Amino acid sequence: MAEKMDTDTGLTSEPSDETEYAVVRDAIFDAVGTVALLGFALVFLFVGVRGFVVGSSLPLSAAFVAASLLVAGAALDLVPPFRG
Repeated sequence: MAEKMDTDTGLTSEPSDETEYAVVRDAIFDAVGTVALLGFALVFLFVGVRGFVVGSSLPLSAAFVAASLLVAGAALDLVPPFRG
């Protein structure tokens, strides 16, 4: 890989391979985490809606639907993250 030398500062203008790999790795982890959280939200939504249809506990079904909305919102960065 040819690096371009900046004549004013004497520094190379291209980032190192380690930096590029770290950025790609973080992007892949973010994508996998988002898909996983959306999967959990879909499961919570299914359980909550099924509880409404079958006629089980109304507060428990509502809690599952609310949890699905919360998890989906966290996956899409609409609510603050769960961890500090």
